[in-house]
Amino acid sequence: MMLVLLLAGSLTGVAAMVALNHWLGLAEPACLRDLDEAVERLDTDAVGFDAGEAVLAEDGTAALVEAADGSCIGLLAARGDQFVIRYLKPGLVQAARIGEGGQLTIRLEDFTFAPVVFPFGASPRIRHWADKLNALQG
Repeated sequence: MMLVLLLAGSLTGVAAMVALNHWLGLAEPACLRDLDEAVERLDTDAVGFDAGEAVLAEDGTAALVEAADGSCIGLLAARGDQFVIRYLKPGLVQAARIGEGGQLTIRLEDFTFAPVVFPFGASPRIRHWADKLNALQG
């Protein structure tokens, strides 16, 4: 009985902290302002990253930045209030599929990385980036 009360109290405490965090607005999701910020984050993560062609998600939650030498594509994806970065090289992309509504869903061979839904909106560049990513399939 004591264990049940301890478990219930712990769950109530955690729920209260989550509710307070939400109520205070402390859980702001990550968002990129522009492509310059995406390139800056990649350069900070991998010093000397020389950016080439790039695209920013419509809502700022993701970015794709190709290295100037074409050796990889930097993927930045919002996860909570931070960005997770992956450098995509041949064999690391499982699939890049275009969905209805103008979004690109990117699945990686990395099982720890959830699929990224990249909103392109009405951009005709979606096919171009899907082809680039699918060329990196293993």
